[in-house]
Amino acid sequence: MSAVRLIALAFTIVLAACATQVRYESISVVPTLPAGIQASVYLVGDAGIQSPGRDSVLAHLERDLARQETEAPDASRVVLFLGDNIYDLGAREAFREEDLAKLSPQLEATRGASNSRAFFLPGNHDWAKGADDARARESIRLQQAWLYELAPDSSARLLPAHGCPGPERVDVVAGVTVLLIDTEWLLRVPDDDCGGEDRFYERLTDLLRAHAGDRVILAAHHPATTGGPHGGNVSGLQRGPFIQYLAIKAGLSVQDLASARYTHMLSRLSHAIRTSGVRPLGFAAGHDHSLQVIGMTGDGAPVWQLVSGSASKSNRAKRVDGTRYATEYHGYMRIDFTRSTSHLTVYSQTGPETSIRAVFSCELPRNAASSTACPEAPLVVER
Repeated sequence: MSAVRLIALAFTIVLAACATQVRYESISVVPTLPAGIQASVYLVGDAGIQSPGRDSVLAHLERDLARQETEAPDASRVVLFLGDNIYDLGAREAFREEDLAKLSPQLEATRGASNSRAFFLPGNHDWAKGADDARARESIRLQQAWLYELAPDSSARLLPAHGCPGPERVDVVAGVTVLLIDTEWLLRVPDDDCGGEDRFYERLTDLLRAHAGDRVILAAHHPATTGGPHGGNVSGLQRGPFIQYLAIKAGLSVQDLASARYTHMLSRLSHAIRTSGVRPLGFAAGHDHSLQVIGMTGDGAPVWQLVSGSASKSNRAKRVDGTRYATEYHGYMRIDFTRSTSHLTVYSQTGPETSIRAVFSCELPRNAASSTACPEAPLVVER
């Protein structure tokens, strides 16, 4: 092969290996709270390691909860921590002080409102990052016990509990329901006493049917769609050896959407939604360390995928089908529910080391098929 052809091949590989980052304009006016707020649900993901970004996110969350309590004192407030609450290996008794120092600041941030409830969902790192099932469930149960110690008033809990998949129902306010799912359990399907995989999907179908008139939010660690690295937006130049890049693209890790086990889980979740006849308003998840608002279509899909996984880490996010907004910077999301509307606000940095502010806001209708439904933010650049 000639030198020219070798150079051309290398250049092609480099281009293929480059990760993409989309840039959107941020809103310039801070949105006012909708009138008649009955409840607010906060989405905070992957907050399990101390970082300057996390400090900013948790401080802003605490202030926003306090503001909400002043401006909408009768509203219900729920904070969902969407997994990977303790990096890197979950809760370990031998490292109790170190691991509690990662977990407890998250809970403390929810004290901004006296009547808030916090629910911590398990992520793959909480399941001891790939350890055997026995060791991993021990880590889950230990984190559950620590939250009981930290919040004896039951204002914070690990759910689903006991290393089982759920789904666990949280009644936010009349007409608004959150269903909590342990997707790491669904990827592992361990041999345990939780009732088995089939039973989980039957219960999910039944719960969706039972709340057919509600605005239902599914909450888990792993998303159904994403423009981040777990969805294949990776760079062979930035993610270590090129063989690692190829492995991610090929779906060799169960943590990536392209893997057979992940694909199986998404297929069964889709079947449960389709069978129930009830499309959840949203699917809140973390896992990828970015903020993404994605409209989904089809009777087996939630209406909106909300990826909120950049509380302590950050990585790139590309534009995918249905993307309305995406950023790699640290932040979180909030959904405000009135009697008839569901209003989303994304809070984020706008650059490295910048403060957290509102960057995107829209109403979340129950159908995302139209481009005018929560319209896409003005595009700056995609590279």
